Amino acid sequence: MSYRSTARLLFPLLLLALPAFAQDPAPAPDNLDPRHRKFLEEVAPLINEKERAVFLALKQEYQRDAFIQRFWQQRDPFPKTAVNELRVNWEDRIRIAKEKFGNITEDRALMTLFHGEPAEVMRSPCPDVFLPMEIWYYPGTDRIRSEFTLVFVRRGPFRLWYPNEGISGLLGFSQETRGMTGMALQQAIVQTCPRGDEILGQIARALDWAQVKNRVIPDPGEEWLSTFLSYSTDLPEGAGTFPAQVDLSFPGRYGSRSTVQTLVSVPKEEVRPEVIKGNPSYTFTVDGEILYKGDLFEHFRYRFVLPESETTAGTIPLVFQRYLRPGGYSLVLRVEDTGGKKFFRQERELEVPSVEAAPVPAPAAPAVAALAEANSGPAMSDEQAIRILPPPPGLITGKIRLEAQTTGEGIARVSFLLNGKNVLTKARPPYSVELNVGDQPRLHKVTAVALGASGQKLAEDEIVINSGPHRFSIRLVEPQAGKTYKSSLRAQAQVELPEGEKLDRVELYLNETLVATLYQPPYVQPVLIPQGQALTYVRAVAFLADGNSTEDTVLVNVPGDFTDQMEIQFVELFTSVVDGRGRPVEGLAKDDFKVYEDGVEQEVRRFELVKDVPIYAGVLLDTSGSMGDQGGGKMEAAVRGALNFFENVITPKDRAAVITFADQPTLAVRFTNQQEVLAGGLAGLKAEGDTALHDSIVYALYYFGGLKGKRAIIVLSDGQDYGSKYGFAETLEYARRSGVAIYSIGIDLKDFETRTRLQRLSEETGGRAFFVGVGADLTKTFEEVEKELRSQYLLAYQSSNQSREEKFRAVEVKMAKPGLEAKTVRGYYP
Repeated sequence: MSYRSTARLLFPLLLLALPAFAQDPAPAPDNLDPRHRKFLEEVAPLINEKERAVFLALKQEYQRDAFIQRFWQQRDPFPKTAVNELRVNWEDRIRIAKEKFGNITEDRALMTLFHGEPAEVMRSPCPDVFLPMEIWYYPGTDRIRSEFTLVFVRRGPFRLWYPNEGISGLLGFSQETRGMTGMALQQAIVQTCPRGDEILGQIARALDWAQVKNRVIPDPGEEWLSTFLSYSTDLPEGAGTFPAQVDLSFPGRYGSRSTVQTLVSVPKEEVRPEVIKGNPSYTFTVDGEILYKGDLFEHFRYRFVLPESETTAGTIPLVFQRYLRPGGYSLVLRVEDTGGKKFFRQERELEVPSVEAAPVPAPAAPAVAALAEANSGPAMSDEQAIRILPPPPGLITGKIRLEAQTTGEGIARVSFLLNGKNVLTKARPPYSVELNVGDQPRLHKVTAVALGASGQKLAEDEIVINSGPHRFSIRLVEPQAGKTYKSSLRAQAQVELPEGEKLDRVELYLNETLVATLYQPPYVQPVLIPQGQALTYVRAVAFLADGNSTEDTVLVNVPGDFTDQMEIQFVELFTSVVDGRGRPVEGLAKDDFKVYEDGVEQEVRRFELVKDVPIYAGVLLDTSGSMGDQGGGKMEAAVRGALNFFENVITPKDRAAVITFADQPTLAVRFTNQQEVLAGGLAGLKAEGDTALHDSIVYALYYFGGLKGKRAIIVLSDGQDYGSKYGFAETLEYARRSGVAIYSIGIDLKDFETRTRLQRLSEETGGRAFFVGVGADLTKTFEEVEKELRSQYLLAYQSSNQSREEKFRAVEVKMAKPGLEAKTVRGYYP
């Protein structure tokens, strides 16, 4: 190993700061299960004091087992893989440390846990000068990317040496170095020790653990602890309680599982309403645990809101369903009256029968008769199902073949619909269809409907082609549109999540009244309809952890033809306003804006200045040959400007991506808020190839597909399109449909046609075009983009045009005050 100057340490982005290991933790209780005691001992360097306290406070062994699973899940560096790499490495390194050192507490053992075994070890170098010492060399690890050393010195047991102790902390009692410091000491070591230069080089490369340990230990955050504790079925100490009756029934089958329907009847006089949005309502949170052979099988949570005005009976019914295979279980229920701060808790054995053709009779209870309607129908048994096999990922044009798979008896034929129009009906498998989705890239909805012998709908599935990897949608499979429901209904929702996101909850509404919140799949809920309520629609809203939401509405209890006429067009316009000098203008009011669709003024239903709405931004960077050094350093300027943009714009709640292109586009960095990852995607780029500009813009727009809110693509290029599959007209049409603002930055772009096209793309999508010369500082250009993105107004309106015709609708925003210009999308497709 050659001598190098002190290495610069680079840390991976998946590891965040966390307090150091718990110092001298209190001993574990004597009655702790041996496997739980072993867990605490082995994770002592990883676990923090709060986590340890929570673990020891848990009362049940199955709860501690669940804690251990969550503990490791929170530290999984790559959650999408099948293996938790950190846990596997940690357990393997524990074995190595125990074999080598007999424990996992000595400094050498601890460093083995965090870094693994060293590539080389220098033992007792120059014993005439140094104390007994070991120098461990690492060329880099999964956590520290560049080379470093660890120095251990023995005075009694080996301990880790810290660079701030100075070299004198490593010296023995050699006469040659006594009293020396600085350069004189180093020269003496070189002259005295046979490998003096190398020893000094390794010591100079030593890692300062005190400075880096908070970055090396993965940070799980504290939110998971709060969530874990909030899901507990234990009662708070000294909590008040109320009585309730629990009735179980098994009204049907869900695939190979039996439906377990739980009805909790709460005496009305025992609980207290609370005011929600000005209306008194009874609110309950239900937490449940299902144990199988003593282990936690699943946890579930529901939240119910029942307006006091609609709760007329003496008891308040809380209904929910789980789906279990036949067998014996234990059920633990905790119901919290959040208004009265009181609890009901019950533990009971649960024997789940095999539900075949007929449901198992339910015990008598006041609300059982009302639930009969929700429990009836083919959807309850899940006997028939259909699923469209997803097409290959990527943008699809031209012809495509899709196949649907069915399960269950009684399916006579399958109909395929493209964008709501019937394309093909097949009476026997394989149920496949060839569709022509056209040469232009656009969204297409494909529906497969399984029909019975008499033509009745038994099951349905739906996919959206070209929706992109970030589609976030919810679809109400039940109730059925236009059907009449009197006493109860079954709400069943299917959720499609964006890439890498987790669902927080699903809220269910009768009209605009929130009735139930579901926190885990399957998102199926029987809902009692209050007596006398005029129910016209059911609404389901899905929420991501960051607050982003999507919804679906089904109209019920109205004629089918009326249902078809009630489709709502709700349009959101993110609008920038600039003055005569191009500067963003804030402080405007709703009355300062007029919105027109196809020349007809629209009523603005929602208005706000959206400074704090998360931004999704993508830099689309031309890396063709003309952007290289021979082009005057255009790429270097573009990269520098993009880096400044990321640093100034991307906050923890924002996301940015990097897409490079020459002959074809390449996703260099997926959406992230990590500055180092974004910088890495812009590092080491090589300029070569042609400029597939149109294809790359289409690809970037596809990648943004499904995202909502503020979205912007910044295109940096110096040349005209060459070699693209898609022409400009197709690219413009796709951009219009996407709703993503395009900001174009032309660098020394001399081709007039390309300049005109980029300007039109920007103006049509609510963005802006900039054209700069060679050597221009792009920082100011990116600052202009930043100002516009951070100072936008959201104007939302319900379109007065109820036509179903898929025709482009022109949108214009006019300003009441002179000298101001509003910039937003030029239109949209319904």
